Amino acid sequence: MNMQWNNIVGHKQVVAQLCLMQQEDRVPHAMLFCGTDGVGKSLVAEAMAAAILCHAPVNNQACGHCKACQALAAGTHPDFFQIQPESETKAAPAIRIEAVRKLQEEIARIPLLSERRVVIMQEADKMNEAAANCLLKTIEEPSGQIVFILLTSRPSALLDTIISRCMRVEFGILQPEELVAILHQQGIEEPLAGKLASIADGSVSKALAMQDEELLNLQTQAFDLASAAGTLGVEQLLQLAKEMSNHSRERLIQWLGFLAMIYRDLLMLYSGSGLPLYNQSDIDRLSSLLNKYHQQELLQLLQLVQDYQKRLGSNVNTQLCLEGFLIRINNYLEE
Repeated sequence: MNMQWNNIVGHKQVVAQLCLMQQEDRVPHAMLFCGTDGVGKSLVAEAMAAAILCHAPVNNQACGHCKACQALAAGTHPDFFQIQPESETKAAPAIRIEAVRKLQEEIARIPLLSERRVVIMQEADKMNEAAANCLLKTIEEPSGQIVFILLTSRPSALLDTIISRCMRVEFGILQPEELVAILHQQGIEEPLAGKLASIADGSVSKALAMQDEELLNLQTQAFDLASAAGTLGVEQLLQLAKEMSNHSRERLIQWLGFLAMIYRDLLMLYSGSGLPLYNQSDIDRLSSLLNKYHQQELLQLLQLVQDYQKRLGSNVNTQLCLEGFLIRINNYLEE
């Protein structure tokens, strides 16, 4: 568990804001950390929790030596709670009402070691409706001194009533140079670190995961689809959907992310803005696609990709979902 602000790369304004709230003793009872997966929301939430629970914070961060810090480092602090999505059979991971009710029972007692209790909820957007309504009651009427830190990459999937009761903290993506520095710390050297940083969309977890050969193959498959879309017959599209459905939901969402990066890069090339490209190392292949797409088509396709990323994040039949997606892409380019 990260207990120090000093271990966090980037997000200087966010860290400064949270430190100031800690210093002035005005930490709200509920905060919502919003931002892309893998940009450091969890590290910041953990450092914030450590500072809140510490008996003698130093420069607004955990001292690392008191009984509270020792218990937190050992994973035995009685006033610190974490909740995250869990899978049941083949269903998509979710936070269910049983988990929230269990949390309510655990936080009902008074703090045992620190002055306050802290709850970190990972991927809060994956609460089902019953769990969300149950949590809402707890946030509206917290029992005693407790701080909720909810993390999400999809705030729009949360109940408006939950959002309105939390202080929202926005996390931007990490810059390529920040990602490269983190990857170097992880033992990844150039030129791989630079390539991963350029296509990871500002996310450490994405960059680390892309060391996986399967993920790099997915990027190649995204380029293949961008090249062939509009020329494939229905049988070819259905066969492709069948083959792709063998991947996990997470992998498929990443594959769509690679496709979105290609479309975004093409829009940047059209605009001549000079902004950095995700696929700079594949500039020749990108350039060869310029004559295939119009700008309006790219905007529509980007929206389509985002819609289907959300669908794959829910409990849908992946093969049927992919069939619909591929057919719609083909139809856009045939019109």
